[in-house]
Amino acid sequence: MTPHEQARRIVDYEARRDATGNLKIYHLPSGDGGGEREVAGINDRYHPEALDRIEKLIAEGKHEEAEDAAAEHIRHYTDPVALLSEVPAIQFALRDAAFNRGPTGAVKILQDALGLPIDGIAGQKTKESLCHAQQDPRDLLEKLRASRERYERRTRDETCKFWTGLTHRWDRQYSESLAMLA
Repeated sequence: MTPHEQARRIVDYEARRDATGNLKIYHLPSGDGGGEREVAGINDRYHPEALDRIEKLIAEGKHEEAEDAAAEHIRHYTDPVALLSEVPAIQFALRDAAFNRGPTGAVKILQDALGLPIDGIAGQKTKESLCHAQQDPRDLLEKLRASRERYERRTRDETCKFWTGLTHRWDRQYSESLAMLA
């Protein structure tokens, strides 16, 4: 799976769609943390310029262009973390973590999975440990899945209204990453 295909998959994970399958603007529930509105997870709090561009494309009926713009934004935003690995399945896991928790959060998740001190900086030790760990990509993917959950548990648990959606998301990404190894 190419980086663009990975980003398109994340668009599909995040997107709310209208009756004809086109991206639509979604008004976020209170407590979400992403602001007031979003399209495919691209929200007005963290990505306002990209959101404005995509909303304009939707309003103009340029739905395929809106899909491409969303995927391109996600790819660009997540590339710095995803491209730490050359293994597409691991790239996808890192890309999805980076889009959900920001690039620094994704590096912290990676460092936890690698058993390293967590500082959110992809320095030499992180890169060397990743290089070694990705020799067994199945094991690393399992550790990344567990690390994503530990990361979230710092601020929420099963009582959070978003927990079921989060766990479904992590499990889906993990399953799809494993399928890339087959």
